Amino acid sequence: MSVVTLSSDIGFQDYIPGAIKGQIISKCSNAVIVDINHDLNAHNYPQVAYSCNQAFKYFPKGSIHVILIDCFEGNNEQFLLTEVNGQILICPDNGLLTMLLNKQTFRPFSIPLQLNNTILDLTQKLAEIIGKLLKETPIEQIALPAVSIQQKIALQPSIGNNWIEGQILFIDKFDNVIVNITHQQFEEAAGNRPFEINIPNSLGIYKISKNYADVPKGEVLAMFNAAGYLELAVNNGKMAALFGLRSFSSQKNTLGNIQANALFYQAIRIFFLN
Repeated sequence: MSVVTLSSDIGFQDYIPGAIKGQIISKCSNAVIVDINHDLNAHNYPQVAYSCNQAFKYFPKGSIHVILIDCFEGNNEQFLLTEVNGQILICPDNGLLTMLLNKQTFRPFSIPLQLNNTILDLTQKLAEIIGKLLKETPIEQIALPAVSIQQKIALQPSIGNNWIEGQILFIDKFDNVIVNITHQQFEEAAGNRPFEINIPNSLGIYKISKNYADVPKGEVLAMFNAAGYLELAVNNGKMAALFGLRSFSSQKNTLGNIQANALFYQAIRIFFLN
């Protein structure tokens, strides 16, 4: 099966996602193209890495994953191509690849770009490469090893003797809050101790629920979602809006003639009670 997935920050309001699919199909008419998400936040790489990784693991070996996020940020002279666990990833050289693969060993290859590329110029070149990959042309015959790449470090929880603190990765369409603490990290830090999940502007949460219906309507809850990450919610309500919670963001602010990166994340701390 010739599976190609698309993930982007383009949205569905424009013709661009459809045009990209046309470019790929023109190079491989039997390609199965799957949309992962076109509403990803270009200023929230942790959300992109989380969303893509959770989806990619369900695809068969041989799948090609194209991630078009913040395409003209970072090194505008190349895209990156690599194969990991039998799947191929293609994305901009803006640090996203190292966040997606988070400490996994990989060998990056370079897809050279012209500095005046438009998005469809870029994806036309990617479509030609995808066509060759779907014909099982070895990566080494398509691209040269990358000499250097941009790197970003994935957010990790902080852990103390009596606490663990994570960051809000993103807020979903239902206003539920996803925190970068996994079930395994929580269990290892808790060690069977009682706990309090400290929520700004709210009473603490003292138990882990199995699902949203585990508490009465209107009450807050904490659970580990299908991806195994901590999720904070209100049954039949809007968690983030109710308690003023915000997701991670990384944006460029202009201060006079100086460009500065503005990082923001809101922390959620869990205290373990002796």
